[in-house]
Amino acid sequence: MIKTISRSVVFAAFNILALSAWAAVPGAANAPVAVHDYQAPIRVACVGDSITAGVGTANSAFQGYPKQLQRLLDDHWQVSNFGVSGSTLLNSGDNPYQKTDAFQKALALQPDVVIIMLGTNDTKPKNWNMKEKFVADYQELIGKFRELPSKPRIFICHPVPVPGAGNYGINEAGVQQEILMLDTLAKQENLGVIDMHGAFAGKDNLIPDRVHPNAAGAAVMAKTAFKALTGKSFDGEVPAMMRSQWQGYERLDFLVADRACLLVIPKTPAAGKPWIWRTEFFGAFPAADQALLGKGYHVAYMNVENMYGAPVAMPLMDQFYDHLTQTYQLSRKGVLEGFSRGGLFAFNWAARNPARVACLYVDAPVCDFKSWPGGKGKGKGSPVDWDRCKKVYGFTEEQALAYQLNPVDHLKPLAAAKIPIIAVCGDADDAVPIAENIQLVEKRYRELGGEIQVIVKPGVSHHPHSLADPQPIVDFILAHCPRIGD
Repeated sequence: MIKTISRSVVFAAFNILALSAWAAVPGAANAPVAVHDYQAPIRVACVGDSITAGVGTANSAFQGYPKQLQRLLDDHWQVSNFGVSGSTLLNSGDNPYQKTDAFQKALALQPDVVIIMLGTNDTKPKNWNMKEKFVADYQELIGKFRELPSKPRIFICHPVPVPGAGNYGINEAGVQQEILMLDTLAKQENLGVIDMHGAFAGKDNLIPDRVHPNAAGAAVMAKTAFKALTGKSFDGEVPAMMRSQWQGYERLDFLVADRACLLVIPKTPAAGKPWIWRTEFFGAFPAADQALLGKGYHVAYMNVENMYGAPVAMPLMDQFYDHLTQTYQLSRKGVLEGFSRGGLFAFNWAARNPARVACLYVDAPVCDFKSWPGGKGKGKGSPVDWDRCKKVYGFTEEQALAYQLNPVDHLKPLAAAKIPIIAVCGDADDAVPIAENIQLVEKRYRELGGEIQVIVKPGVSHHPHSLADPQPIVDFILAHCPRIGD
């Protein structure tokens, strides 16, 4: 089957004929994917439940089997994870996969390859009472992928084993019945089969909660899928780092302290290896990051999502800093970049480590969690985030309202270290009102003798961040970090 470079609909009829000819070859359904028949990257959609999503690993975003599979493959492949916790294959189940947003996103990807592993949650008694619909619903799911112009290769997986008595109502007896159905379905529909169940023979210890494989178990799954796609076995450890591209620059993904981290490498690093640390929302409104990459700056990010700059996040950030400065020999002083709630991380880590900070760039920053997510001032706040924020800080409502170490209250360490700050904000921001946040910081920082420049965008709300032309931000950073490698 030859896929055209343009993937044009003009050749849809040809693809259908080619697929029919390919499918008629005995054993072709389980044949390796012919890399050179596809335009790179080959788009792989991993469809499934919580096991695909990576539940059971310490960091699902990095240790789930699709991410580990990506690290086993080369840059001819693009693996995407569309796993949804609790989802069922059965359309009459308690969380039908075909009704999820993830399913629609998997279809929108126009994948070249689809790996489906559903059925584990269907073994729950309340779902398995409708098992007579299992095959028909699976055929419906497959049919929707086969209708796509991309005409993907489809592999269905035997679910992983359920050791012992199982858990959450999930059980091995139901899995065994599904395997028989899946094998029959694969023959009828000429589908590839990936035996995730057999891959765990003698490895029950890799499924500690008797449902979800741990990181080592996810590695077994990744290697099993790798063999199905390539026809080759992979021996040894899954690489701890993934290389890819971001905006035309090399991107490295890795773990530090079980947190997903990344580093984007400039084409020609500037002297001293300067860098900017995006504390939240990597990739959003990236104009300044892109411009600094062009100036030889590295761009770094550690996922500390939903920690709101709390003290428990600070040691994690310390470890990330150590990793960057020791492993990659980046400058001992970095630029902290805090977008929105990322401002809490930027200000708080700078106050904790002023000698490690060259300057701050904050954008519509949260500078007082009472303002956002608390909503105790003029802003609308976010009740869900406020509850999470109090929990991660370990505060009651009263303790949170009395807290005296929000950035607006804790600027002396930054001023004493003469850390310059540039801020960009909109004067119509109703989520993070500037009067309660950056303008209060500006007033107090000037009173402490600190240097701060605030760029106010008239009529602009919380979004969009950054500037259409990021040059003022870049100029400020370059001007205030002339000896960043020192």
